[in-house]
Amino acid sequence: MTTVKDLMSTNLRTVKPTDPVELAAEIMRSENVGIVPVCDNQHHLLGLITDRDIIVRQGYGKYASDIMTKDIIMVSSRENIHDAALKFSDHGIRRLPVVENDRLIGMFTLKDLARKKIFTAEIGHIIYQISNFSD
Repeated sequence: MTTVKDLMSTNLRTVKPTDPVELAAEIMRSENVGIVPVCDNQHHLLGLITDRDIIVRQGYGKYASDIMTKDIIMVSSRENIHDAALKFSDHGIRRLPVVENDRLIGMFTLKDLARKKIFTAEIGHIIYQISNFSD
């Protein structure tokens, strides 16, 4: 059984809640990513900032905690890939923070799933669901 831990990305840069929004934007630019986790000193996940958050919430604050999304859909590192993939389409998202013992250890994305060629049909279904997702 393939688990999230087998495919997730682990080279993550994070920001603290008191860091300026500009730092999150700089990390996105330099790392070529669209999401930056917001964590405390013990690496507990407090929120997420996406590139869209920066655009849409630009005038709402200058610190990461001011614009971060706090309602986070997460996945366990031990979760089966198929069950984790369902979260993408069920929630209309493209990225899932991976937690173990209440600490952020990685990020699982559609790109990670695409690397496993056996999931090609699932990826097509997930993209369709995300494209047509409404709250």
